[in-house]
Amino acid sequence: MKELFQMLNDPRFHLLYGVTQRFSTGPEPQLVRLNREGFKLVEGVTKKTLVHPRMRLAVHPSPLKGDAFSPIFGRISEINERSIFVEAVEPNEEQRLAAEAVEKDKVDLLALPERGAELGKILKGLGLNTRSLGQDCKTLIINGLNPDPGVTWAEPMLLTHLDNLKAGLEVLRRLSPAEKILLAVPKEMRLHYHDIEVAHVPSQYPASVNALVVKAVTGKENPEGVGIVGLHNVWSLGRVARTGLPLIETVLTIGSFEHSGNYIVKEGSTIGELLHFANIELKNGDTLVRGGPLRGESLDRLDRSVTKGSTGVFVVEAGTIPPMQGHSPCINCGACVLICPARLSPSFLSRYAEFALHERNRAEHIECCLECGLCGYVCIARRPVLQYIRLSKHKLAQADAAAKLQELRPVPAEGAAAPEAATAAKQGGE
Repeated sequence: MKELFQMLNDPRFHLLYGVTQRFSTGPEPQLVRLNREGFKLVEGVTKKTLVHPRMRLAVHPSPLKGDAFSPIFGRISEINERSIFVEAVEPNEEQRLAAEAVEKDKVDLLALPERGAELGKILKGLGLNTRSLGQDCKTLIINGLNPDPGVTWAEPMLLTHLDNLKAGLEVLRRLSPAEKILLAVPKEMRLHYHDIEVAHVPSQYPASVNALVVKAVTGKENPEGVGIVGLHNVWSLGRVARTGLPLIETVLTIGSFEHSGNYIVKEGSTIGELLHFANIELKNGDTLVRGGPLRGESLDRLDRSVTKGSTGVFVVEAGTIPPMQGHSPCINCGACVLICPARLSPSFLSRYAEFALHERNRAEHIECCLECGLCGYVCIARRPVLQYIRLSKHKLAQADAAAKLQELRPVPAEGAAAPEAATAAKQGGE
């Protein structure tokens, strides 16, 4: 994988460090929109149900996906296949008592004897996604870099949330089978922890992409027995460990060209409320992005919300970056090939995806794409290259899942012979 890129002199590609101000507390949302795709509602949770903070609303069948909780006092105003909407209300006495009962029923994670998968079940019940936290590996690297240019919460986490991270590390050591855990930080950052080895890596994007962090720390591409987890996930783990309560918050950067700040916000907070709270005005022609500026997703509505895994909300002002042209043809300039850290050909990948030739992308090693977003940024034709690649990956994953499904056969009635047995008996009689 490539590590240096001649054309990235733009300061926007430098991962930020030196930002050490403490996190601000975000707004108390008046409306939350919680993700419920794949979740099963808890019995009794319906439209108009009164809810309280940390009330369990839905559970996911996957043991690695955390349960969903209400982050506020409110009333469920709508439930559909994708979302649960909760409108804030002034709590009544019953809601207050229920919330106080949750506060008293804390889980002391640091005192529990459970380890591994058993501990993972408890964390799931506290709203934590444990897919990356419990990786089966010998060496686990914590990615302590800001994930995208413009995101600034990593260093304040490392410097001002020490107790939170230490608690998260203690639980992580019991959850993960890793024999060694390292913390990767920018090479310019002088940081020392007494109980964890610190590795310094380049601070220029896309050095914060997981695969490149692994290479920088180990010197190898895709080494066996090495896993990586984001600092954001460790912070969430520590938050639950210290409070003993279900996770209903996330940390994210809310930013624009002129303003940037880090906030602890409630899960499900809408983008519109967050921008208003941060005094960021969205103007005609601006692009709204959830996630990082390069790897995030553009949104078309202000009532979209943030999840526990959200890392940022950004406004890309009109005129600062040329807009994408959805059906613009590739001009074969080769800019995306030159800049790709995985040594792929994004131009081929995107064109095959555009014309639904997804199987051809297997031969182009689409699974090796790091989804760093550089290809789309440098595209002269302004094609949505990353979005095409993500679409093709999704379609291939669907095809693989369908291929694993076995043909369903009818179950014979009681006393009747199975079709294979009946055929064999007939042949024997002949």
